[in-house]
Amino acid sequence: MLFRSAVEKEVRAFGGRSVVLPGDVSDEGSVSRCVAAAEQQLGPVDVLVNNAGVFAHGPVDRLDALVFDHTIAVNLRGPFLMARAVLPGMKSRRRGHIVNVASTAGLRGVAGGAAYCASKFGLAGLSQAMLQDVRGHDVRVTCLLPSTVATDMARRGEFLKDAAKAIRPEDVAQAVVSLLKLDVRVLPTSLELWQTNP
Repeated sequence: MLFRSAVEKEVRAFGGRSVVLPGDVSDEGSVSRCVAAAEQQLGPVDVLVNNAGVFAHGPVDRLDALVFDHTIAVNLRGPFLMARAVLPGMKSRRRGHIVNVASTAGLRGVAGGAAYCASKFGLAGLSQAMLQDVRGHDVRVTCLLPSTVATDMARRGEFLKDAAKAIRPEDVAQAVVSLLKLDVRVLPTSLELWQTNP
């Protein structure tokens, strides 16, 4: 709640309006309700950033199938459901931008990252297919692929080797804003963000 309040205050300080809607991106009904409520309170969705994610660590032969399914549900099904909910409006208005936050783990596999890598490889593929579905409607889709970001998830997953060298969440946010600021005639299909010195 503290984070939510701080974000709401920051948005208001810049003259914006916000609404916080708790939901489950992997649940179709929850996604439909959240998108409908957001549009009712704030108007049409012109930008969607799919950034919800979970991480599960373990080799394939010891990875629980339920953990695997949950990772795929949040990291891959969630962006699919969110995009599906907002795309009809974007297409009819002939404007919109979807940014799917994947990972460099969606470009190459890592030991112990079977579920996470599968979900992020899938998200990269989903982004490419989605782009082909909507680019004729002037809707843009970009897949953002950061390497290690200094987050609580990275700390819990024990793959944050040196937090001082890791990409910061605000670096990712800045990249998203930069993508959104590009003129609509420009179609950024993907962007990789790597640590300078891992």
